[in-house]
Amino acid sequence: MQPDPFPERGRILRPEVWRPPDRHILVGISHPSDDPARHRIFEIRATYDAETGAWSARVGEQNLNEQRGDWEPELVDAHGAPRFPTAAACLGDAVARLMAIVDQDAHDVP
Repeated sequence: MQPDPFPERGRILRPEVWRPPDRHILVGISHPSDDPARHRIFEIRATYDAETGAWSARVGEQNLNEQRGDWEPELVDAHGAPRFPTAAACLGDAVARLMAIVDQDAHDVP
């Protein structure tokens, strides 16, 4: 018996099932002064793009009332959002970029 050349025949899937679910983490980044009032909390969400087969990140900062603000385009470079083969690589890169941004902001503000 030969294998079925169309194993997906007769199967109907919803479009949201065709891609992996978004992955997200909450990251607290301490201020270099160690002042708790100046620490920052971010939500980083990795989203899979079925067309490119890669993951990209979006970032939203939480305020002191634990409310997330708008999704920030901070992690987007001149060629669009960086793309990664895995959600873990995407989230790791986003954390590294956020650390650099927070550290730069801390040095710019007296």
